[in-house]
Amino acid sequence: MTSNPERPPAPLPVPLPPEPPASGESMLRRLLRQRFLLVALVILVFLGGLFGWESHRRVQGPPKSHPPEAAIPHGETPPAPAKLKEPEPVKHAEAAKEAAPPAHPAPPAPVAPPRPVVKGEAFTRALIQIMDDQVNKTWFGWRPNTIIFGKLGLTDNVNNVQLGVLEVARRTVVVLNEHMTRFATTEAYNPQVNEAMNFFMVSSDKYWFPSASGKYREAIHDLELYINALGRGQSRFYGRVDNLIALLLNYKDLLGSSFHHLIKDTEADGKSVSWWVVDDYFYFSKGIALGMSQMLEAVKEDFHQELQKKNCHKLLDDGIHALHAASHLSPWVVTNGGKDGILANHRANMATYIGEAEHVIATLQTVLATN
Repeated sequence: MTSNPERPPAPLPVPLPPEPPASGESMLRRLLRQRFLLVALVILVFLGGLFGWESHRRVQGPPKSHPPEAAIPHGETPPAPAKLKEPEPVKHAEAAKEAAPPAHPAPPAPVAPPRPVVKGEAFTRALIQIMDDQVNKTWFGWRPNTIIFGKLGLTDNVNNVQLGVLEVARRTVVVLNEHMTRFATTEAYNPQVNEAMNFFMVSSDKYWFPSASGKYREAIHDLELYINALGRGQSRFYGRVDNLIALLLNYKDLLGSSFHHLIKDTEADGKSVSWWVVDDYFYFSKGIALGMSQMLEAVKEDFHQELQKKNCHKLLDDGIHALHAASHLSPWVVTNGGKDGILANHRANMATYIGEAEHVIATLQTVLATN
């Protein structure tokens, strides 16, 4: 039997197609789909077991430890337990008090006499406070000279409030230096107040060489030295009517300028007041009202006799009330609606109180100037 050399070669093996998945879903895949539920269940079981074990341990309490008993020799009887000693009856409270030696009451501690308030201290303290609140007691301190809050204008509302307070402090310290610390124009300036005035005049946005906030702190320190010198009789404060009139004149001019910005419809170049500027005018006026109201409260104390002679206390209280109302205006968004429109015009609302305060201070100045 012979082999056929022309026999065709055997075909190569062909790979079989993959077996189709089973029709039913496996249990493992079902569990993986519910893995979040399983994890939550495991956590709940763990917390429940932990809570139950802790409760069982609390109920069972710590194991009691018994003291070791002494060994008893063989044939001897154990000793009887010792009886507890009964407490003696407590004596009557009144008898105990009679038997006790009489207690001498301690002498009262000596009370230092109150330091007399020097005239001019309240006025200078108020000037210190309005600047100290803005430089040292607000978040991020003095903001107009900082890079983020000042240069970029991220908190321009707070910045303008601080600038308004600073303007009141500048007008006040000028009058304090020029008039209230000198009897006449021929008298020398007070060195501490004169230096504080120069420090307050440093530009508000000066960041370095010198820093505005640093110079304002130095001015506050100089005013503190002036108050200490007043207490020792080494400095003077002249609370005369003419000095008060000079202060009110500066305040009236400052309020008049603020009132003009609040009621104007066009800028100096003829353009309409932008909506991006109205909040600056609003909050600058709020800072003026905030600082001036505190200064007038101090004026009512240090110039009490001068106001009483002219019967001006009621007039001054009206001005303080208007400034307090202006300092408490805090809208969410400052809008510049029409005077007769539906949308609020917050500049006009602020101008109502600023204008009233200006009118009252002008009237007070006139009354004080009349003989």
